[in-house]
Amino acid sequence: MLPYPRAGPALARRTAEVAVDTKMAVFFREEALRVGQSLPFRFPAAVTAPLGLLPRHVADTIPFSSSALPGVLALLGVAEGSAQATRMQDTLGMCEDPGLEWEAKFCATSLEALVEGAQGVLGTKDVMEMISSVPSTGAPLQPYAGDVFVGCHQKEYPYTVYMCHSTGPARAYEVEMEGAASGGRVTLFAVCHTETSEWDKDHVAFRFLGTKPGGPPVCHVLPYGHILWAKKDSAGHSSA
Repeated sequence: MLPYPRAGPALARRTAEVAVDTKMAVFFREEALRVGQSLPFRFPAAVTAPLGLLPRHVADTIPFSSSALPGVLALLGVAEGSAQATRMQDTLGMCEDPGLEWEAKFCATSLEALVEGAQGVLGTKDVMEMISSVPSTGAPLQPYAGDVFVGCHQKEYPYTVYMCHSTGPARAYEVEMEGAASGGRVTLFAVCHTETSEWDKDHVAFRFLGTKPGGPPVCHVLPYGHILWAKKDSAGHSSA
């Protein structure tokens, strides 16, 4: 079991402008995944969407693009120029960004689109979702093998929107952690990216870990409300 002090946020953005703050640590080295290791995490609350997860037949009738945003704001009763409108624009911008050259990426506005998108990227309908949770019982360190996973991160929007992307070569772990002060237990999923040679050299992870593109694996925890998809045959097999 890994102990964690109470400190640090969700996944960092992919820009060099993000400040590296040790109180907001989310990145760590793969070798830190061992019994007794102390990692400085604070787990943020999940993003909330006032309208929740819409049925597909409803979500598909609402335009989802920056060009259609003015009409969507009016439809959903969001004031133009408001903080919520800005967050919606940011989410649409992330969804419309093509991502890295090798990266498969999509945004999902319904449960069906989320599952189908993950299945499409992984090339199989036989997938499983992994979500960090607070369990009543423990769970041992469990490695998951696979050449690629799909990470889905909930974004700010009036209804539930997930931005999903392929991880590239990676290893995933399920790990139990115990609070150093409270003793509270959580079960988390962590992803270790094993191929980073094409990442931006100014990525916040390199600055935080003191590494560089093509160096050792870059690992991060999966915050609550975020989903990691894998092929079902990944469970119980280590690629380490």
